Amino acid sequence: MRKGSSTAAWIAVAAVMVWTSGAGASPFVRHGALFSVGPNPTSIAAADLSGNGLPDIITADRGVMSDPREERPANDELSLLVAEGGLEYTRQPPLRSDFAPYAVVTAHVANPRTPDIIVGSFMATRGRDITYFRNLGGNLFEPGYYDVPGDFLPYTKMRNSDEQPVFTRPGVTSLAVEDVTDNGHKDIVAAGWSSDLILLFPGIAPENDRYWDEPAHSPAPGGIRDVALADFNGNGRLDLAATLYSSHEVGLWRNDGASGFEPVARFPSRGKLPHKIRVADVDGSGELDLVVSHCHGDDSVVIFYGGGDFEFAISQEIVLGENREAIEHEIRDLAVADFTGNGRMDIAVACYASSQVVVLINESESGGAPQQFRRVVYSFERGRPRALCVADFNGNGRKDIAVALWEVNAVTLLLGAD
Repeated sequence: MRKGSSTAAWIAVAAVMVWTSGAGASPFVRHGALFSVGPNPTSIAAADLSGNGLPDIITADRGVMSDPREERPANDELSLLVAEGGLEYTRQPPLRSDFAPYAVVTAHVANPRTPDIIVGSFMATRGRDITYFRNLGGNLFEPGYYDVPGDFLPYTKMRNSDEQPVFTRPGVTSLAVEDVTDNGHKDIVAAGWSSDLILLFPGIAPENDRYWDEPAHSPAPGGIRDVALADFNGNGRLDLAATLYSSHEVGLWRNDGASGFEPVARFPSRGKLPHKIRVADVDGSGELDLVVSHCHGDDSVVIFYGGGDFEFAISQEIVLGENREAIEHEIRDLAVADFTGNGRMDIAVACYASSQVVVLINESESGGAPQQFRRVVYSFERGRPRALCVADFNGNGRKDIAVALWEVNAVTLLLGAD
């Protein structure tokens, strides 16, 4: 194993903030247009839904979450921007889910040639915790609804002065859609924040337009917030990593090979309110690393370098702000990709409080921790960045970033520079 082998401690052993401040080429060019979407776009995804070879854009428009006992506790729609070429988009009629659609992904479920849309709702008062939009072609989508039976769900989070739940159960905040159970069908893994649960909807052979069976659930105390799937022990099965928002930890679960996950370890995330988690080989070592962002005063991104078999003993901290006691940036989303084409993983974060997208360009000359990053900042006079997704939107072979903006309720693009 590399980078140390102390699996017993599960603590950070390197505390470094590394970036170079010298001038360098900007990796992105701002696209001036704003494309209107629904209220408070909280999650964004891109895929060629229409089959014209261009990535379309989907946003989950959360709206303003209020008391779940009100008639309309939040927005219940997704926005669909269909690419027309030349970086022009046509906004389609909204897709209806349950209230507060919070996480949206695309996946090939019904047809290997056309991606579908799956969304998880935070305030599913209608019993539609998961909404599946089957792609029928021609920008038409057929909805299907999947709920988590509420009679067995705990509620572990915020209550009002009358001791009533502020949010609904299970409070889905994140989704991943992959074949976890190795049966040839895509499964849905979801984070149930309000109930401290990992939810697994097992994929089945389609029957009466149903693609998933009743969900199984596993405890994930600590406020599970974001999930990522990857094979951390090399056995060919997809395991689970997650941020634990309330306990300020990262959690790891092993795929048990029997339609579930068993806990392996949890360790401090090195900041308050770990929000997003991504899996990538940041340093080119051949091992999977974890990248975690924090949305509290730490204003930090932490890279946990993998040593194989669920080992992440060495970490590197990148702090964006100057004062840990004040929220200067409030990181709300995280993307990891090779933006410059040099074979190394870069990092982009959506900073709500500072109205910035900060890109950390990996300029390391070799592998190993720490990696060297150059910081590039894109500020927005209108709107606050809340969500990011990566795709080649203009067809030039470079990775671009779509940015979902609150306050102006729009999407804009950062285009990879030639």
